[in-house]
Parts: sequence; C-alpha cells; structure tokens
Amino acid sequence: MPDSEPTTVQTSLEFDPHAPDLSPARAYELYADLRAQCPVARGESYGGYWAVSRYDDVRAVALDHETYSSTGGVYVPAVSDNRFPPIDHDPPEHAGFRALIAPLTSGAAAKAMEPKIQATVDRLVDTFIDRGRAELVDELSTPLPLDVITQLYDLDAEQSEHIRSYSLEFLEHASGPRGREIIDRVCAYWISLFDERRTEPRADFLTGLLEANKELGASDGELANMMFILTYAGHDSTALGLSNTLLYLAEHPDVQQRLIDEPKLVPSMIDEILRYETPLHWFPRQLTRDACLRGQEMKAGERVLLLFASANRDPEVFDRADEVVIDRRPNRHLAFGAGIHTCPGMALAKLETRLAVETVLRRIPGFRVDGEVSRTDPLEGGGRHLGVRTLPVTW
Repeated sequence: MPDSEPTTVQTSLEFDPHAPDLSPARAYELYADLRAQCPVARGESYGGYWAVSRYDDVRAVALDHETYSSTGGVYVPAVSDNRFPPIDHDPPEHAGFRALIAPLTSGAAAKAMEPKIQATVDRLVDTFIDRGRAELVDELSTPLPLDVITQLYDLDAEQSEHIRSYSLEFLEHASGPRGREIIDRVCAYWISLFDERRTEPRADFLTGLLEANKELGASDGELANMMFILTYAGHDSTALGLSNTLLYLAEHPDVQQRLIDEPKLVPSMIDEILRYETPLHWFPRQLTRDACLRGQEMKAGERVLLLFASANRDPEVFDRADEVVIDRRPNRHLAFGAGIHTCPGMALAKLETRLAVETVLRRIPGFRVDGEVSRTDPLEGGGRHLGVRTLPVTW
C-alpha cells in the first residue's frame, strides 16, 4: 500500500459528508484539493474518521479487508444497530451471504433477465413516445430497476410502490434519527413476506433465498436486513447511474449521434459516465489494527472513508480526468467499488443501463432537455448519492 509520501494534516480541509453545502460541484472541488494537499485527511465529526481521496490509496484500502473491515457499517454516523449483509460482513460470513444472492446478481442471472428487461424498457418508452416529451427520471430511470427487482421477487404493483416509497423516505432521513425507525419498519415488512413464502412458496427469488438459507442458517432478521440494503441500493443506485447518463446524452446531441453511428461505444460511454458522475461517492471501513497511510498514523477502531468519486477523477490515473471521454479504454473506475465488496449488482445495473440507453437512442433520437433539471444538491442518502431527480426532455 502507498506509504512513501509524508503528509501534514490540513485541518481546514475536511470532507464532511453531511455538510449542507456539499453540492456535486463543491464535492469535486474539495476532492481535487484533498488529493493535492491532504490525500489522507482527518475529520473530527461523528466520532472522527479519515478520508482517503487518491485512486491508488482508495483501491488498496478496498482490497485489504483484513486491515480495513466492513463490519463497522455503511453509514457515518451509524443510523442503526443493524448489520446489512453482505456489505457489513467480512470473511468468512461475507461469502455465505454473497452465495445467497448469487441467483439474483451473477452475470448469468443478468443475461437470463435480458429479454424481460428489454420488454420493460419498451413498455415504459411506449407510454410516452407519442407525447413527444417525457420526464425521464419518473418515467424511465426509476421504474426500470424497480420493475426488474419486483419481477425477480414476484411482488405486485402495490408492493413495488412500497419499496420505492420507503427508499425515498430513507434517502431523506438517512442522516437523521428517523433512519433507524424506517429500517426497523421495512425489515418487519420483509419478515412478513418471508412468512408468506413459507406458507405459499413461489418460483421466485424470495422462495429460493429461504430454501438456500437452510444451509447457511441466517436468522429472518439478518435476511431482512440483507433485503433492505439489496433492494434499496439495487434500484436507487441504478436509477442514479441511468439518470446521470441520460442527462449527459440530453445535453450532448453530438454524442448521441456518435453512439447511433457507433453503437459499440455504448458500454464504454456508460462506464465513463459512471466514472465521471459516480452515483455513490464514498463508503466507510473500520481499522482492525494500527496502520500508516501517506504518513498518517491511524489507530485500530478508527473509521476510514473511501472517496470513490474522488478516486475516479484522479489525474494521476485518468488522462483528462475532469472530462468525459466516451471511448476511454482502459477505464479502471471504482464506481462499483473493488475487492470482495465490489457491488454484487454490477452486471444487472450495467445491463439495465445499456438496454435503456440503446432503446432511447433508437426510439427517441435527438432528445434534449426541455425544462428545469434538478439534481441531488446537497448529496443525498447520508451525503453519498449523486444523481438527477427530474429530467424533462422533448424530441
């Protein structure tokens, strides 16, 4: 791990994920200052933490789960005593929970879902194509991943709305005292669904999960916590990434035309927007032992924030880091993390985004912004989420 560059802590440079002025522009300005002046910066709020901003350091920490544990939780400060599998677990428990969700998150599972995802995209576009205008967040970016998840879970329309409403509620209150109450309420909801599936099994993910868990032996509470984070992250983070991509295309008709002419560039363009506009800006770890990084002596038990969004704009790794280069190759971005906690839904999220972008380019080419765009400002979801909340377009 990099440790050759001594650094003096700059107390005036502090990354506070809950700062009320943490707009996307402000966040990226701060990241640049941190990388240049204080790549391992101390923050004293919320019990204290270190913020790591350079690509090589962020990736190295993410890969070293023995020193930098995930058992301290995904929020700073903690919003609940609950632990959310598999993201809040280290080996060997981590592997067991990842195995439980493999039928939902593997590349093969994503490929098998492609016809259904394409049908959902087409159905959503059908609802607005004749109108000549749409609000792409509410009418495409959000309902697409939500519909995919509810198909996999075999939930009805009312249950789908419950999932979206609790996600929006949690986004608003993740940094406050209501976060804990929301989590407890939603976990009780999942436990009730487990009871239903035990009584009336179905050919769906939930029934398969309960069957597979007979070997692992996790409690209903642990499974409910896993379903909370899997569902919440699984649809909202995908919606954020897709909305960021659609906004960029709506603002750049030249890029739209290039992708129409060179459709093989769509996957690399999606990866580049994920790098440039990373949907989830940071995740925490907790030190299991004393460590030194960039000359900073960190103590066992302290929290470390991995600034993935900052790493993705590191000019030492990415040429023209503050520009969108749609054919960038290679693109070693960290939008999905790294190491054992790489986002399990990566394959599904990329597939949904690709199919949506390809369909929009084919069916409503030349779409452009027509109205006021709203973005997450400040960053939402505990100071982490970057995306578009309204995107009115016409064509």
